[in-house]
Amino acid sequence: MKDPIGQKVTEALAEGMVKEGLITSAQLAIARVSQESLGKELGRILIEKGFLTEVQLLSFLGKTLSTPYISLADVTIDPELVKTVPLHMAQRYRLIPIAREGDKVIVAMSDPKNLFALEDVRGVLRKEVKPVLSSVDEINQKIKQYYGVHAPTADRTHDSMELVNLAPEGPDEGAGMAGDKLEKIATGPKVVSAVNEIILGSFKEKASDIHLEPTREGVRVRYRIDGCLDEKERLPREMLLPVVSRIKIIGGMDIAERRVPQDGRVRVRIGGTSLDMRLSTYPTLYGEKVVMRLLAKDSDIGIESMGFSNRDRKTFADLIMRSHGIFLVTGPTGSGKSTTLYAALSRINTPDKNIISIEDPVESEIPGVNQAQVNAKAGVTFASALRSILRQDPDVIMIGEIRDGETAQIAVRAAITGHLVLSTLHTNTAAGAVARLTDLGTEPFLIASSLIGVLAQRLVRKICNACRKEIEPDPTKIWPLALVRPETVVPQVGYKSGKSALEVMDADDTLPPTSRIERSYMGRGCVACRMSGYSGRIGIFEMAPIGESVRALIAAGASEHDIEKELRKMEVRAILEDGLDKVNAGITTVEEVLRVTQEE
Repeated sequence: MKDPIGQKVTEALAEGMVKEGLITSAQLAIARVSQESLGKELGRILIEKGFLTEVQLLSFLGKTLSTPYISLADVTIDPELVKTVPLHMAQRYRLIPIAREGDKVIVAMSDPKNLFALEDVRGVLRKEVKPVLSSVDEINQKIKQYYGVHAPTADRTHDSMELVNLAPEGPDEGAGMAGDKLEKIATGPKVVSAVNEIILGSFKEKASDIHLEPTREGVRVRYRIDGCLDEKERLPREMLLPVVSRIKIIGGMDIAERRVPQDGRVRVRIGGTSLDMRLSTYPTLYGEKVVMRLLAKDSDIGIESMGFSNRDRKTFADLIMRSHGIFLVTGPTGSGKSTTLYAALSRINTPDKNIISIEDPVESEIPGVNQAQVNAKAGVTFASALRSILRQDPDVIMIGEIRDGETAQIAVRAAITGHLVLSTLHTNTAAGAVARLTDLGTEPFLIASSLIGVLAQRLVRKICNACRKEIEPDPTKIWPLALVRPETVVPQVGYKSGKSALEVMDADDTLPPTSRIERSYMGRGCVACRMSGYSGRIGIFEMAPIGESVRALIAAGASEHDIEKELRKMEVRAILEDGLDKVNAGITTVEEVLRVTQEE
């Protein structure tokens, strides 16, 4: 990509600068000679030679092109306005909206005469655009400040294109390139630097995953932050093959194989933090997609910081201190189940206990715990490893996930015979865990004898403390939460005694307010939270100890619905109720709670 500043300086404009007295004829002649030998744009050479400053050049261009020049150095931009333009568009065209002027939006651009950019910006803003000229460096700085990312500079893009030759599109690109040549390109300083920047950027943003996704135009780089994917930058199409090859090299994968998925892992150290990265490649229409999962090896996991209420925290701590029984953590993928199990192991890990785990994979190392990893190729499955673990004189057994009937049978029998077993299941509720074990072929009487507790959980994003503000609760958003506590609906006309909130809504087609939503908050969006309004995550829980009444229902083969009703009689709160409390406390929003519990 050409330098947008230098590209604007045509011969005619250069002669105009001489007439204006900005440069001399001799200086222009020197710049022309340098252009012939270096191949750079004329305007950039004039700046690099010190014949004029970038501000002088841009001011002159602004007057000549009838587009005012504005320095962004001291400009404060409304964060809400920045949100109206997607990051990829700001990076692609090097622009950023800076102010409103009546029914127009003032947009700082490195190339205000780019008709395609102007048309695209008008399309997303749905307003008339007033372009102003600003320097690339200042625009990139503002993109970094307000979007929270590094914007690619002109030089970096130019260097990347120089480094890598153009290749045909699709999964076969680079197929004819020899392995040693490909490896040489992939270990070049520009590619190594690009991959390092991506990894370092994800670490600074506290991302859990990095996604590199090939498209027809380029390579989309996205980070999963607080459970949501956020686009960070676009790399040139020419960077795909060397970047993917570099990742394969550090992950111990075959760089010459691009037609089948591959897995790898690597440990890196950033500052004082050790990271274990799981790498995965997958061939797509436009090349190989890469996902890198970042697993912190030195993270300090404690149950105090997970978001438990005082009551749930005490129940959780009591259950994991039992000498035998099975304790299950349930929830969908990405709900923090493994983190909860690690917190439990950290709490009960003492010198007098033999704790052994089998995981897929080992996501965090806990000193003093004997951790092993599933290896299907070597025949090490959860079930086979569990049989071996029982011969290792364990006190506590942690099973990463109960996936099949054999693992479930062994786990339940281990719990009955005097071991504490901790594991996870993919179910939505605590009562659903019983149904799942039954579906896997475990006898109800064995479940009733062994199960001591179930924790169902989700992760919600926390409101950013730096930009949090109180807002008026919206009844239309709160209503789904009110359904879990019908008694909290304030009586109004049409509310008949004995009817549930759902029946009232059906009968009267109204949206009653609820007395449980006392306050509501949101994040306005700021630099600290990358304009999202959220920063960090916290758990919402259903903590269900298995008492005698529930055991009797399980042994009798009761339905999931009946077990659910009994848990409510025991005052076990549903996940939605815990979420409601965190909304009231200003920790999260109604939208977040509904987003992660929409299957309820």
